[in-house]
Amino acid sequence: MVKKEIGRPGNKSSRKSAKGSRKKKKEKKEKKESEPQPVSPLVYNSQVALEELLVKHQRSPVEEGIGSVRAELAEYQASRTKGQQITVRMGLSRKICRFVLPMDMKELENLTALEYLRRYCFVCSRRQNYYNKSFDKFDRDRDGILSLKEMERALKDVYTDDIASEKVQELAELVRAVSETQFDRQLFGAMCALSERLFYTSFVTEDTEDAGNGERHRVEEADFCSLTSRFRGCDIQGNMKSLLSML
Repeated sequence: MVKKEIGRPGNKSSRKSAKGSRKKKKEKKEKKESEPQPVSPLVYNSQVALEELLVKHQRSPVEEGIGSVRAELAEYQASRTKGQQITVRMGLSRKICRFVLPMDMKELENLTALEYLRRYCFVCSRRQNYYNKSFDKFDRDRDGILSLKEMERALKDVYTDDIASEKVQELAELVRAVSETQFDRQLFGAMCALSERLFYTSFVTEDTEDAGNGERHRVEEADFCSLTSRFRGCDIQGNMKSLLSML
């Protein structure tokens, strides 16, 4: 005997309605998720905080101008060559060194001008350090000695090439320096100090002179004030007399 399946009334339509209901719920859920969720003011949002600060504190035209200047300055500094330095010529002074005379002037009788500079010219340490930079620059073999030509180039470097070659040669002739003359740090420093003393008026005018730089040390002034009388009875070489008279 075959049993007859009896379907429930409205079974097919109820399944359709249930399926449609699930579809609507899914669409409603997707729509809800896609909508922007309200953010609680108690929850920190960095982007929102940044936007509020930018609106509240807007840059003034002056600040924007300063910012552009800073940016240009930073770009200029970045474009500069590493280790590049601005070269500035030193300010000449008659007080950076002191020339002295011995108690017994007869000690000068057998001295050359170069020997006098080595023994009786005293340069302040700060200025000597400045001279040493040019000395080291041209002491290429690092033997602590400069030739006459190297000395002349180093002396011009001290003045940042702002001194005529003729003046440097005149200075060398004054002290009777020859091609065989060797200059160590001390003698080179004395030559530089001598050049400052002799060429001071050539580089410094009354308008540019600093107070006190044109004066000599009082002890030196006392030594040289009666130079002519101190020469009496001494057989001092002619170039030595000329050098001392120029000081």
